[in-house]
Amino acid sequence: MEINHPNAQPLTEQQKAVLEHFHKRLRSMVSSHGLTEADVNELIREVRGHPLISAELMQEVRTEVRRLLPGQGFTFDWD
Repeated sequence: MEINHPNAQPLTEQQKAVLEHFHKRLRSMVSSHGLTEADVNELIREVRGHPLISAELMQEVRTEVRRLLPGQGFTFDWD
């Protein structure tokens, strides 16, 4: 199912930098010891706590986690 957000905006350059930092940390974890659920939880909390977080940025993060860990069933709903 595809959900379209009518007010969605492209990522800003700053948000792209946050996303690239996330990718670097993710790749580092995968190459050093694999990726555990705790690692994913830590990364997601870090991204969600960032002041530049947006729905679009979180969607990019979700997509990357699902790509790397298909079928793992991670949830991203921490409040």
